[in-house]
Amino acid sequence: MNYKNVINEFFKKEIISLYQRKSLLVLLGSFADFDSFEYCQQLSAYSTKLAENSIDLILIGIGSEKSKEIFCKFNNIEIQNVIAVGNAELHKKLNLNVGFVSPFPSIINLLFMCMGIGSRGTIKEVLRGYMGDKNAKSLFSFDEEINIGPFSFLKGKMFNIFSKEKNLRPFELATRRLINMFEILSKWNSYVPDSKFLTQRGATILLNEKNEVLYEYFPESLLGYSCKMSTPLSFLDEVLN
Repeated sequence: MNYKNVINEFFKKEIISLYQRKSLLVLLGSFADFDSFEYCQQLSAYSTKLAENSIDLILIGIGSEKSKEIFCKFNNIEIQNVIAVGNAELHKKLNLNVGFVSPFPSIINLLFMCMGIGSRGTIKEVLRGYMGDKNAKSLFSFDEEINIGPFSFLKGKMFNIFSKEKNLRPFELATRRLINMFEILSKWNSYVPDSKFLTQRGATILLNEKNEVLYEYFPESLLGYSCKMSTPLSFLDEVLN
């Protein structure tokens, strides 16, 4: 599939550059998706490296302009890199996975996915959040204050109870997910103008200067936005200096 042509034609303007630059295209599901939050928090830390290596970051998420604004602010993503779409038509054109579908409302289908129904690998990923991961980096520094909504009563050092290594410690990722969940639920109406697309999965596509595919990944499950969740951005290693 010629991703450049499909996407540029969809928006009726140049989204993927025609110039000699690489493009990292990330199709998110809903801006309220747990995957969208986690993935973009990972990408935020790589924004400088991407720019230094002349890689255009293009993020496309389902929601409103308001959704996009608060999403970018919370996840420290540059808003000029993000495009909001009101439905899943582009995702459909790219044949992306729609997630678990049943006669029930999308919010119920999403809860089924949280339980691993129609979402293979989700339970394993949930457990990783509680058990830690020796192959992943830690999320919170020693003196970092951990804010769960308006509450600030924890610091990063609390995770040293379980391990003093610099890898992902038990409960660390689960805490990050709790922070994200509190943000989403506290601003639900802003993040979710239309709940029909809550189960929609996304895609990651890395294109070279000739718009040839260097890497592509199409998740089918909740909390499975990378083929290597311990190091979700390791596919960039070969193109980053």
